[in-house]
Amino acid sequence: KMAGLPVDLELKKAFQELQGKLVNTQQQLKVNDAQIEGLKRQNQHSAIVKTEISSLSDKTNTYQSVGRMFMLTPKHEVLKSLDSKAKANEDKIKNIEKQKEYLTKSMKDAENNLREMIMSKQKR
Repeated sequence: KMAGLPVDLELKKAFQELQGKLVNTQQQLKVNDAQIEGLKRQNQHSAIVKTEISSLSDKTNTYQSVGRMFMLTPKHEVLKSLDSKAKANEDKIKNIEKQKEYLTKSMKDAENNLREMIMSKQKR
């Protein structure tokens, strides 16, 4: 009961929907954060490997993993591969950040809609 009046079923349903949406959104935000952390860790690893490989002489044999095996790969190709992986990870991070912004915005919109509904019901 709200202020001695029976609870408005429409309001109760909207509140339950918002609660479900909030829980889902919070879970999705946590997943996004975990993905971003994983991608950043991969980039750090790539940067360390790139630094180590760059310090090697050009005559040093370098190998790159391909599935379950390692193939002899020229140093410059290994470095190029590391750069492209880092670039791809940065793009993924940007996309996930955009998704996070969208989720946060939609969550706030839903909260505002519920507030407006509550205000309109109280005015009656």
